[in-house]
Amino acid sequence: MRLTMKMEGLQEAVSKVSDLPKQVRFATAVALTRTAKLVAEAEVQEMRDVFDRPTPFTLRSIFVTGAKPNTPTATVGIKNYSGGQRPAVSWLRWQVQGGLRTQTAYERLLVGAGALRSDDRAVPGKGAKLDAFGNISGGQRIQILSQLRIDSSSGSTRKLTQFDFNDNKRDRRTKQNKIRHAFGKAGGQFIAFPNGNRSLLPGIYQAEGRDFGARLGYGRTGKLRPILIFVSKAEYEAERFDFHYVAQRAVQRHLQAQMDVAIKAALGSAATIGSAP
Repeated sequence: MRLTMKMEGLQEAVSKVSDLPKQVRFATAVALTRTAKLVAEAEVQEMRDVFDRPTPFTLRSIFVTGAKPNTPTATVGIKNYSGGQRPAVSWLRWQVQGGLRTQTAYERLLVGAGALRSDDRAVPGKGAKLDAFGNISGGQRIQILSQLRIDSSSGSTRKLTQFDFNDNKRDRRTKQNKIRHAFGKAGGQFIAFPNGNRSLLPGIYQAEGRDFGARLGYGRTGKLRPILIFVSKAEYEAERFDFHYVAQRAVQRHLQAQMDVAIKAALGSAATIGSAP
């Protein structure tokens, strides 16, 4: 996703100094590059305005490719690479174009384990612990994977600790304590309802209470707090982040002024060279 600014529309400015082709080409490249940087600043500010606490990674996703004297084109775009991480364009594109976003790696883990339907997306519920940027915290995501016995390396579900009819009383107590310890460490047990349950929306809930019910996953006093809610139409409003409109406004605001400054500097440089002994 990118916007390219070319030398089109600058013929009038160029004709004023047509006898100085080198200086003109250099001035044009400087003006386009400076304008591109101002466009990038405008895009970052727009993200701060329209998004709720965008992460530094998202804000750093805008890139600029400067113009050169022999290639009078400057480009502003959203990075599609990130050194092994999921690039910001993979979610920003839906904010620009609208439509159903792709699943995150975390959601794909839930799908692989059968906790989330393949056509659904997960959004934070009222009981989710949020980080500084409004996303579910990394610690709580890890707790959910651990308690649902999802292997983060493969997405498969590991076998749950469970009672066996042949267990003696001691073994049953050991297993029960092991399960309760895992649930208590996270503040409750996480339960996935891919298709919902009675009055519950599809999602992942946290059961509260002292006895979490080793087999059923419900507390006797059991309150269920929504941690993740599954939605089948996680559609973003088209052009919420109006990348192209912001860029065009910034170009209109800055390009001519940057051309005037660059050409004036080029003329001054040429005059200095011409008057040299």
